[in-house]
Amino acid sequence: MKWQEKYQEWRTEPQLDLDMKEQLRMLSDPAMLEDRFYDYLSFGTGGMRGELGVGINRMNSYTIRRVALGLATYIQEENASQQGVVIAFDNRHGSKEFAEWTARVLASQEIRVYLSDQLRPTPELSFLVRYYKAFAGVMITASHNPKQYNGFKVYGSDGGQITLATAERLMAILKSSQNELTIEADSLISYVDKGLVHIFGEEVDDRYLDELENVIQDQKKVRQFGSKLSVVYTPLHGAGNHLMQKAFQRIGLTNLHIVEEQAVPDPDFSTVTSPNPEDREAFRLALNEAEKFPTQLVIATDPDADRLGVVVLKEGQPIFLTGNQIGVLLLDYLIRVKQSKSENLENYFLAKTIVTSDLGAKIAEDYGIEVRNTLTGFKFIGEQIQISEKLGDKEFLIGYEESYGYLISPFVRDKDAIQAAVLLAETALDCYLYGEDLVDRLISIYDRYGYYEEQLETQVFSGREGILRMKQQLDRLRNASFSNLDTFELACREDYLVSERIVAGQKVEKLTLPSSNVLKYIFTDGSWICLRPSGTEPKFKIYYSVNEKSQERAKCKLIHLKKAFTELMKEL
Repeated sequence: MKWQEKYQEWRTEPQLDLDMKEQLRMLSDPAMLEDRFYDYLSFGTGGMRGELGVGINRMNSYTIRRVALGLATYIQEENASQQGVVIAFDNRHGSKEFAEWTARVLASQEIRVYLSDQLRPTPELSFLVRYYKAFAGVMITASHNPKQYNGFKVYGSDGGQITLATAERLMAILKSSQNELTIEADSLISYVDKGLVHIFGEEVDDRYLDELENVIQDQKKVRQFGSKLSVVYTPLHGAGNHLMQKAFQRIGLTNLHIVEEQAVPDPDFSTVTSPNPEDREAFRLALNEAEKFPTQLVIATDPDADRLGVVVLKEGQPIFLTGNQIGVLLLDYLIRVKQSKSENLENYFLAKTIVTSDLGAKIAEDYGIEVRNTLTGFKFIGEQIQISEKLGDKEFLIGYEESYGYLISPFVRDKDAIQAAVLLAETALDCYLYGEDLVDRLISIYDRYGYYEEQLETQVFSGREGILRMKQQLDRLRNASFSNLDTFELACREDYLVSERIVAGQKVEKLTLPSSNVLKYIFTDGSWICLRPSGTEPKFKIYYSVNEKSQERAKCKLIHLKKAFTELMKEL
């Protein structure tokens, strides 16, 4: 169907939502109309994510109903209606409405639903899928994206994001679904009365917190000395505040200070330019709060509380930790504790993504810990946990990715900022009791294993033509051939789209990870560059990593590598 026909369907629909009608009335530019109606929002393993607004290429109640009905069809195919679906939502515009529409559509198809009574974090949704032994979960969130976005994330029965196979089946079902304007359902309360929808509340928070206590490695030490560690926390107007405060209180880290201006859920994120803990500006108010009293640690979570950002105050100055550094500090602490208990570290495995720093892998291998590299996306880390449980071979130690996502205990199967926050606080307390801080400990790790510098660059492509240009750029690079970038000699090129590793320009080895549109260049000195288009947004990401004997030399090498690669890209 041409976009003009789909547009006319919406324009002439007599029952169209009044807000959608008004938005259509305000639109007159053909290019803007085409962008909204040329195709449905894409759906993949990360679910569906996009800007809010009118049209099939936007997040609204009609596109939500379409995906919910597609999910219902899949559940019925799997004869899993009675197992049901758990639904939660964050603080974004439309989140509660979208969650309720999802519940209503599923219930209209005789599928059991467990629906949250208020906003809750994504990791808790992952836990609740397992807790209720449900077939699937749905989280309404756009994670750390700006305020004009929302999303629909689908989880499998293991509590992890859906697999490639499940996503492909859902996409096939959705391709045959073109009737989003005609999907209706009865009121939510009618399905509650029928017993098809169960509304859950704070009782489930306690079940999550029961499991969370096991994340703490030395509970006696934390309860005895936890009040000595002063922590400032901002939920950035999101869903993490309530559960984070309960978690810190329960385990004995009682000296937690909340940034009140950012404690109230706000879908406009009015005090920040971006609700992303990777963004230094997001810490502005938290750092102001930290000036009021002695503070060792400042933490922030994104709107759905699956990502954690950290600042260490050293001699009054803020030191921003990267996702790679936070992951390494957590790994190092877990190793220290397990060594002190004389545990055999060879029984454990570390899971990390191919764009995450190699430092964690280097540390793990030094202690005989198996390292499992995965494609980008925490669903792949979750899959590794499930594989090990089925085989009964290795125990999960930790999983993390450079984009501020971490998991310590697999009662959750997605990244969990609350788990990461309490374990990092325990790590910071351990440092404090030894007269140091997290930065001191990080430096000691670098002194032993070398200094690693990483950086991510993001190119944003907008609209229909932007996505095409993004793909063309990667295709041109895929077809380019080079043996060195200035002084960086190429050791191998990994092309995950065709699952091949090309060594020294000739030898071809098969890659075992699933096919994905990703290129990685690894150089003889251990530096590397990785390129991939985002799976949920029109963004092209370039990852750089270098290592050297000193921090200064590592920073210089990173600048050198980026400059050489930028010159190559200009020539293509």
